[in-house]
Amino acid sequence: MPSEAKPVALIFGAGVNIGAALVKEFTKAGYRVAAVSRNTTAADAAGADLSVSANLADPSVVPAVFARAHKEFNTFPSVIVWNAATRTPSPDKTNIFSVPTADLNKDLAVAVTSPWAALNEAVKNWREGERGVLIYTGNIMAKSVFPHPDFTTLGTSKRAASYVVEAADVAYKAKGWRFYYADERTPEGKPMGHTPNADSHAAMYLQLAREDTGKFPTYVTFAQGEYKAF
Repeated sequence: MPSEAKPVALIFGAGVNIGAALVKEFTKAGYRVAAVSRNTTAADAAGADLSVSANLADPSVVPAVFARAHKEFNTFPSVIVWNAATRTPSPDKTNIFSVPTADLNKDLAVAVTSPWAALNEAVKNWREGERGVLIYTGNIMAKSVFPHPDFTTLGTSKRAASYVVEAADVAYKAKGWRFYYADERTPEGKPMGHTPNADSHAAMYLQLAREDTGKFPTYVTFAQGEYKAF
């Protein structure tokens, strides 16, 4: 396949584990991959065509990342993955809302506000009738509440992000663009907890990037790399 014909995948949060697996999987599948992270070591090791260092707690950097990728590849990414997230544990374990507001805002910026900026870039630049896919790495907290003092900001972020992604899919699916919130589970449908399966994510995300028949819902639950409705 000629280099100029290869599609581009832009991966935000391309660190170790899931991020590195995504870089490898999309590269192997024939994509040119731009990888964004605070530290580009993992993305470089995974074989990214372009590694960009960025602090995704600052939403203003997102348009510049897209501009950098467009300049490098002379085309806009047809696949965008938001894999970046952060959480601040509650300092007072008896009060799940004791996280300082500044830390809450930082966590929301990484997981909601900066993806919002990425969605804006996608909607502005994708052309109607051409394939465009955005995949957001979620978890079960978009559907279930776990009032644990160390996960309140993360759950808040995932719940908000799932709404934003679904709103995008409803609004723009008819144009040929898809937006997915991806929630990995165990084969029994339970949350994955602290140990998400990187290869499972990579396999599922590649299917989502390639699928054009509309068989996958906006909210995608999957286990061991395959879609499974729970």
